[in-house]
Amino acid sequence: MDERPDNADEAGAGEKQSFADFFAEAIAPGLPAMEEARKERLRATYVRAVGLAFVIALITGIAVAWSGEVILGFPVVFVGLLLGYLWIRIPGRRHREAVRSLVVEPLRRYLGGLEYHRKPGDRFDLGRFQRSGIVAGFDKAKLEDLLIGRYRDTDYRVVEARLRRRRKRGSKERLRMTFAGLLCEVSVPRAFSCTVILLEDKGALGNWAIDLLRSRLTNLSPVPLDHTDFEARYQVYSDDPEEARGLLQPAFLDSLLAIADAAGQGALNCAFIDSRFLIAIPQRRNLFEIGRLHRSLEHAEEDVRRMAAEFTLPQRLIDTLHGERPRLTL
Repeated sequence: MDERPDNADEAGAGEKQSFADFFAEAIAPGLPAMEEARKERLRATYVRAVGLAFVIALITGIAVAWSGEVILGFPVVFVGLLLGYLWIRIPGRRHREAVRSLVVEPLRRYLGGLEYHRKPGDRFDLGRFQRSGIVAGFDKAKLEDLLIGRYRDTDYRVVEARLRRRRKRGSKERLRMTFAGLLCEVSVPRAFSCTVILLEDKGALGNWAIDLLRSRLTNLSPVPLDHTDFEARYQVYSDDPEEARGLLQPAFLDSLLAIADAAGQGALNCAFIDSRFLIAIPQRRNLFEIGRLHRSLEHAEEDVRRMAAEFTLPQRLIDTLHGERPRLTL
């Protein structure tokens, strides 16, 4: 990703600037001091860990000697480890916050003046994703790091999401993660009235279960497409198959496959619904957590470049909706 996305005219930005020049000008000058701070915080983490082990051992020994019961030492160890874990993580959390403050604001401006909210609040319609069914059912959602932008006269939003569902086992209730990653929605350049759901192919048994669920909850039916590679990875459903095939042109399907490959996925669940295109991208890593305490900032340019590529994912989706192949890769 060597060139700045061409939405600069929409955001009032100036001339195009290569990523390398942007990084050297806006990020690199602050790295030496931050790297020294990182090393100091790492040392502080080790010191805290050693100190915690000593204090727990001392208090446990006193408790056992005073009571004469070894079993009384277990609560001390448990409480000490819990509190100590939170205490030890403080330097790492401060480092991540410092790196975020150094990187996110310049990167936001470089990519065309994206609007950024650490806490999304009510700025993202999660209900639309829930209605579409492209993410598994959930009872609890945690959203953070919302990006709002506009590209080619098309608005978009992308947010990090952690979705969990309550499961009962006997008398106990537990929350199980059903989705972790990015949720992205973009407005669609052409008008449409149908609903189209594109889901990863789960094989004969998995697809049978999906078909049964769709037939009970919606009026969607399978949509056959004349695209062998796409149908090998996806199952497509719509309440208007004819209109759906008009939306799902071969070039668009090729682009979705390319984006899924670049994201390291066989397929990415998508939907056309309510005049929007939705896509769910599973990810193990946190998009904004580039400041790991044990990772030298010598790798900062690589990490920020990866972040910039993910920031521009909605722009690649918009290119596909305009009938073009994605210009940028992850």
